[in-house]
Order: sequence, then C-alpha cells, then structure tokens
Amino acid sequence: MPTVPTTPAVPAQAAAAPDVARDALSVNLNRRRLAGGWSLRELSAATGVSKGLLSQIERAEANPTLDVLHRVAAALGTDPAELLRRSLLPPHIVRAGDLDEPDDETSVNLLFATPGHGRTEMYRSRLHPHSQSQLSTHGAGSVEYVMVVSGRVDLVVDDVRHHLEAGDSARFDARVGHFYSTQDVPAVTYSIVGYPMS
Repeated sequence: MPTVPTTPAVPAQAAAAPDVARDALSVNLNRRRLAGGWSLRELSAATGVSKGLLSQIERAEANPTLDVLHRVAAALGTDPAELLRRSLLPPHIVRAGDLDEPDDETSVNLLFATPGHGRTEMYRSRLHPHSQSQLSTHGAGSVEYVMVVSGRVDLVVDDVRHHLEAGDSARFDARVGHFYSTQDVPAVTYSIVGYPMS
C-alpha cells in the first residue's frame, strides 16, 4: 500500500501569530497616532492610505500590506518592527496592607491612573467557593482594573496566576485571556474595563 504523505500540524502558537501581530499593530498604531497629535484624516493624507483602512487597522480588523505598513511607520517616525511589537501591560498588584489608612481618620488612596481611555464598563462579580469565571478578553487596547471586596481570588492573566486577598487591587492588559477563580471561600469583586478612544 502506498504511503500517503501527511501535512504537519501547525503549532498553536504559529496559528495564533497573525492575531497577535494584528492586535499589537492596532494598539501601537493608535497609541503613536494619538501621541503625535494625528487625526485619522491627517494620517491618511500623509500616507496615501485610506482613512477607512487606518480605522480598520486600529480596530484589529484588517491586515495591511508591507507597503502600507512601511508608509504608516515612516509618517509616524518609527519602523514597522516597532509597530508590530507586542507590548503587554504587566499586572500591577496593590496590596491592602500597603495603603496609607490611619485608624483615626478618613483616607483616600489613588490606586491607578491611566489616561487615554474612552468607554468604560464597571462590574460587580460574586464567585462561589471552588468556582471560576468565564475566560474573557476585551479587545485591543483594553485595560481591566479589579478590587477584591471580600474573600480571596486567584487572578489568572495569560496563564500566570496572581493571588489576591480582600482589599487587594490589580490592573492588567485585558486583551489577553484572563479569569478569576476561588478556593474554599466565596468572593466579591468590583472591576472596571477601560477601552481606547475611537
């Protein structure tokens, strides 16, 4: 019986590579355009790339050609490699015990400050013991903030686990997969998701 050639399986990382590059490009293009004070219309005029295509790239809905990528990078004073660089916002944990909260007076602590976001969503979540929230992602440029009101939770971001106690807070890149889980006690959290300005 003749041997039938088989096609080697594509590794999961390679299959995901186009999505990763598209997401990185969308975030970097939007950030550099706004930092440079460019409107989509102005960048379109400078590069010869349509405003619609630029908007699609920033929403991670288009795959530009190398020529388009080079023209956009040149206009923004950078190179294509920088526009494609994946730059994750690492989780930033604030422990309740590190806050300045004297027992005999009212206190206010700034936990996080991140400019440049448009629409925001706020959530209250209640997790029962030994439960796990749905695996979530919120799209290019999104950032999530969470505070544990009661109980204990494990925050898992990009397969890395972070243990949070009541009163702890965290900020992380919400475009990557993340979820919350509990062990022996229930937990209540408040979270805010910030999306980039359109």
